[in-house]
Amino acid sequence: VVSTQSTGSSGINAEYGGRLPIKFSIGDEDRGEMLTEKEPYYILVPRMTYLPLLPVKKHFESAIPATDSDNQPTELWYSYGDIPLKWQLPIGVLYDLVGNDNLPWEIKLRITEFPSDKLQRLGVNIEEMVKSSFIHNVKEAGYMKHRGTVMCHLRPDQHSQLWRGLHRDKFDDFWMINHRLMEHIDNAPYRCIPFRIYTQIHERYIQRFFKPMTEDGKLTTLGQLLKQFMPDSVLETGDSEDPDIIKSYEVAAGKKVKIQGIETPLNTPIQWLSEHLSHADNFLHIIILDTTE
Repeated sequence: VVSTQSTGSSGINAEYGGRLPIKFSIGDEDRGEMLTEKEPYYILVPRMTYLPLLPVKKHFESAIPATDSDNQPTELWYSYGDIPLKWQLPIGVLYDLVGNDNLPWEIKLRITEFPSDKLQRLGVNIEEMVKSSFIHNVKEAGYMKHRGTVMCHLRPDQHSQLWRGLHRDKFDDFWMINHRLMEHIDNAPYRCIPFRIYTQIHERYIQRFFKPMTEDGKLTTLGQLLKQFMPDSVLETGDSEDPDIIKSYEVAAGKKVKIQGIETPLNTPIQWLSEHLSHADNFLHIIILDTTE
C-alpha cells in the first residue's frame, strides 16, 4: 500500500542529487573552424539540469569564433555521436535515451551544420529561454496534478526561487518551493499523473491523462499505464498478490523500461513514482528502450 501523504524530501533529494560524469570535446567536424585547440572538459552534472545551463561555453570560449561564416553570432549545439541532443530535455533523460550506459558520457560541442529539422534554436537570451521552457512544464504538470491550484498561488519571486534552485544546484532552495507542488489536496491522490513516454529522442513523446487510482479505489501502476499507451512494451502476468493493485505486469522481451536511470518494476504504483522519481519539472519521464537493436 502506498500512502497518499506528501513525500518527504529525502527520496527526492537522492534523485535531485544524482550525477552523470560527462566529457565535452570539440567535434572533429568543427576543429577547422576553431580559433585554437582546447582540451576536453570533464564535469559531473546533475541529471535534473539542462545542457545550456552548464559552464561548457566558458571552458571553450577562447576557441569559439564570435561569428560564423555568414557573420551571424556563433550558435552552439551538442551531439552524442551523430545524434543531436535536445536542450529542452533534462540531461538524465537524454542519457537514458541514447547514452547506452557509457560513462563518462562523451558529448561533442558543435558550431556548424545546425540541424534545424531536429533542434529548436535557443537565440541570444539562452538562460531565459531555458527558464521559460522549464516553468511552462512545471505549470503544465501542476495543472494535471491539481488543476494548477497550487502553482497559481505562487508569487513571481517563488517561481524565480524554484528556477534558481535548479540552475544553481541548490536543493534546499528548490525544495522549499517544489514540495508545495508535490502536495496532495484534501489528502487525495493527484487528479492525473504528469508523465511523458519516450522511445526515440527525436520522436514525439506520449503524454495523456492517467489517473493514479481506479474508481473503486485500487492503485494504478506503471504496468497499467504502459499497457494502455504502449501495449507492446509489457505483458500481463495475472492478478496481483497486492489487494490494492488489480493486475500484475512484466516488461516484454526485447524491451527495457527506465525512470531516472532505474529499471523500474512495473507493479510500482504510479502515484509513488510521480512523488519520488519525477524530474525537477514535475514530470515522470519514462524511457522505453528496444534492446534488440
